[in-house]
Amino acid sequence: MRKMVFAAVLVCIVLAVMPVIAVPVLSQGNNNPNKLLGAQTYLLNILGKKADWNGDPSYESTDRRTMFVPEDVDAFLALHPEYPDVKIWVKQGSDFSVNDPNVFDDGQANLTMGPGKYEVYFVALGKPGKTAELQGWIYNVTANEYLMYVGKVTVTHNKKPNWQSGYDIFWVSPSEAAAIGVTIGQDMWIFDFLNLLETVYPGTEYLYLWKLVSGCKHIQVRFYKIG
Repeated sequence: MRKMVFAAVLVCIVLAVMPVIAVPVLSQGNNNPNKLLGAQTYLLNILGKKADWNGDPSYESTDRRTMFVPEDVDAFLALHPEYPDVKIWVKQGSDFSVNDPNVFDDGQANLTMGPGKYEVYFVALGKPGKTAELQGWIYNVTANEYLMYVGKVTVTHNKKPNWQSGYDIFWVSPSEAAAIGVTIGQDMWIFDFLNLLETVYPGTEYLYLWKLVSGCKHIQVRFYKIG
């Protein structure tokens, strides 16, 4: 009996001194990130429209946390060859805001994030079956060209919400940085990396964007401040 008690105490001691390894919420399956991280700092709704791509005047309201994009991106771009793709520019400022919610007038929308670093999660809501894809990119404004692909998030309408981590589009890895001649020791927050780029290559302006490759009825994005 005393051996059993000693063994139980020993196990408790070993567990107590073991290092804690952070596991991304993505690995938790279909869990709502609110249950793991608490209430979100900011919530963004990206609504896909099947028609009315001319844009209702109400789409221009920046008072809502909403953007309007085409549900069928390829069909929209076929009608508007003047737009090379659908861009959502993302920058950091003093607070969260949707500065330009309407993609239909110029193929672009704009989001400002608050200061700091965030865990970001994406989900597709609505009828099951439709899949949407957002790609994270660094854009060389001076050369007017895409510089570096950061990663992507793919979300699919399911019977139950299937939350996906946005880590891959918000953090730059050492191998990704090395591909454009920049050395970093570990994954770096995207906006810190943009600042580093402008130090390494002075006189060049860089911005961050999401490229909407395919849309769906409703993409919801939740931001949770972590630093």
